[in-house]
Order: sequence, then structure tokens, then C-alpha cells
Amino acid sequence: MKKTVKIVAASAVIMLILSALVFDAKNMTDAIVSAIETCLYTIIPALFGFMAVSSYLLKSGLYRILFKPLYLLLRHIIKLSEDEFGVFLLSLFGGYPVGAKLIADNKITRDILPYCYCPSPGFVITVAGIGLFRNPSAGLLVYFSNVLSCVFLAAVLSRKNTENNIKAQYASLQLNVFTPAVLSASSALFPVCAVVVAFGVIKGALQFTGLESSFVFAALEISNTAKLMPNPVLLPLIAALFSTGGLCIITQIPALTNKKIPLKGFFLWRIPAAVLSALFCRLLMPFINFSVYVPASTGAGAVIPTQAGSPVASAALLIMAVILVKTAGEKKPTSA
Repeated sequence: MKKTVKIVAASAVIMLILSALVFDAKNMTDAIVSAIETCLYTIIPALFGFMAVSSYLLKSGLYRILFKPLYLLLRHIIKLSEDEFGVFLLSLFGGYPVGAKLIADNKITRDILPYCYCPSPGFVITVAGIGLFRNPSAGLLVYFSNVLSCVFLAAVLSRKNTENNIKAQYASLQLNVFTPAVLSASSALFPVCAVVVAFGVIKGALQFTGLESSFVFAALEISNTAKLMPNPVLLPLIAALFSTGGLCIITQIPALTNKKIPLKGFFLWRIPAAVLSALFCRLLMPFINFSVYVPASTGAGAVIPTQAGSPVASAALLIMAVILVKTAGEKKPTSA
């Protein structure tokens, strides 16, 4: 019965998309172009640098030196091994996919993904801060609310099954890992952008049905948050949305991890994580200055420009990444 329901639901979605592609081609084309522009103007510039730096720190082992003071300070509160703690901290500024990818790539056995899932500060400031409120402080508020939510969950959940995980696995520093770090970040960007474009198709299909809900679009793909009503009262809700990452980000996790890590706990903890983010956001709101604020006359759902400059740099980055990945894949070990 359950399988039948899934088949019927999937068939209905496919038929809706096909109908929209045939009978509303112009709108569907615009939706796809908009999703591609989101990747070029927002996602790649905001995420790539954080992802590459995070990957380099972990692959080189430098995180053990940089994070050592903080680890010694928090190790009795957040009961993680030094390696796990490094992945946890890197996930807090690397962007949504970084935590999952680092956990899978480094074969961490414990289920730490529920609290290694956070937007990068650059992404939140671009979308929620500048894009929605034209105020970077609003983006920082949302980001720190998400960080506090992750820290709280880490302090609670890391106390489970610590016996075999507290001991750190040390390795020598390897500073010559720039190319592998870039490749790792690039390989994560491909599925991210591909799924964003796919959700652009779904957004166009929903518009074909007459559904024009900014909140639904934001819940599907988090960068659509920039088109919500710029009202500070909604900030806790926006913080909750960023804590979930939207359905688009959630569907990327299995692809990035190749199903190497359990996802059941990750899905279950998204709701309390969102509630905690909203709560922390509400508590921090009095400390934020909203003097730089988009006038109400802009209207609900108005498109606030977040695009700046040219997408050429992002396109060139993707081309470079393709070349690097292809070159790395073609290299074969030489025989002794």
C-alpha cells in the first residue's frame, strides 16, 4: 500500500511537470533561468570559498591546531573526539552540505549530522540579510541563531555512545592538499546546483497550478527567502526555515554522502532544531539594529535584488572545477 501511494504521488508530480513544460513553456523557462541565476549569482559565490577552506583545514589537519583551544574549553560540554569536533566546527561556517560531506569522506561512525548542519554566514547574509532586509545584521542574527541551535543539540546529543568516539585519531599535517580540497568543494557544488535547478522546475510547475506562496517556495528552496515580506517580526520564522535548509538542501544530503551515514536521526531532529533557532532568534532580536530596512511599500513577495556584478566568474569557476575533476579522474597510479 505504501509503495503504491509513492508510485501514484511520483506519477502525479511527473504529469504536472510535463503539463507545465508543454502548456506553460515560457513560465517554466523563466523558472529554470531564475534557478540558474541563483546558482551563479548567490550559491556559488557564497558557498565555494567556505567549502574549499573547510575541506582544506580538515584534509591538512590544521584544524587540530586552530581549534585546539576551543576544543579544550568545550570538550566537557560537547563530548566529541577532536576529529569529530573539527568536523562540527567546520560545518558551522562551511555551509549546509559541508558537514554531511566531511562526515562521509572521513568515515566518522557516530551520528553527528543532526548538529553538523548549518548555513554558511556568507549565504545567510547574502539571502536573508542583504537580499531580504538590505541589512547584513539581520543575516548575522539568523546565522548565529542557527549556530546556537547546533551547539545546543551537540551538547545534548554528543553525550550518547561516547565510549568509542572520544579518542582522537592523529595524523601528520599535510599542507600540500590544495587541489584535493578544491576538488572536494567542487564535487559538492555540482549536486547542489543541479538540485537547485531541478527545484526551479518544481517551482514553475507549482506556479502553473496557480500556487503563488512565497513561504512554500522558501520551504522548497531556501534562497527564495529573499522574496518574502521584509518584516522583522518574521525573523524567528526565517531562522527556523534556514535551520531546516529547505527541502532542496535536504534532498542533497543522500547524494553527497552516498548513503554512508544514517539519515533517520537527521530528519527527526530538524523540527527541534528549527524551534530552537526560532527561539534563539527571538531572544537575540533586541540586540539588532533594523534602522536600515526595506520600506513596507515594497510589497509582499517583492523581488529584492541580490545580484551584483557578472556571473562570468561563477561560470568560469564551474568550468575550472570540471577540468580539475576530469583531470583527477583520468590520473592513474604509476607502476613501481
